[in-house]
Amino acid sequence: MKFRLSILLLFLTINGCQVGPRIEEFEQSRRPEGVTTTIKLHHGFAEGGELRGELLEVREHGLLLNARTIQEGGVVERRVVFVAYTAMIDLELDELGLRMLSEGDTKTRRVRHQEKLRLLSRFPQGLSTPLLEQLLAAEGQNSLYVIGSE
Repeated sequence: MKFRLSILLLFLTINGCQVGPRIEEFEQSRRPEGVTTTIKLHHGFAEGGELRGELLEVREHGLLLNARTIQEGGVVERRVVFVAYTAMIDLELDELGLRMLSEGDTKTRRVRHQEKLRLLSRFPQGLSTPLLEQLLAAEGQNSLYVIGSE
């Protein structure tokens, strides 16, 4: 009886390791960039509707994006943007089909969302000042473009 129970436990343990998502199946884990994020903004903020770009970093009061906007003639304008949570109506992670509402969130729920977002960002460990300066220079910027208050 003990032998059968041991075999059953061994079988369940081995099978238990095979269940659930695998890193090989998670496309975002195999590339260096963060997930594409779409942010819907409150009226009265600079963009007035929607902002889309790569999620670079999650900060205490907002998100840092490498935003892309398509201008006339198909020219793509890129810039590094800080978007305060107070300026957001909705947040959608395009490739994952996730939506995270920021309006009406309690502090605890927003912190939970921040941790999930941080893990999906390009710089989950944070973006140092020298690295941010290099990124801004690469995009032809002297400073962050800020939407809301940092």
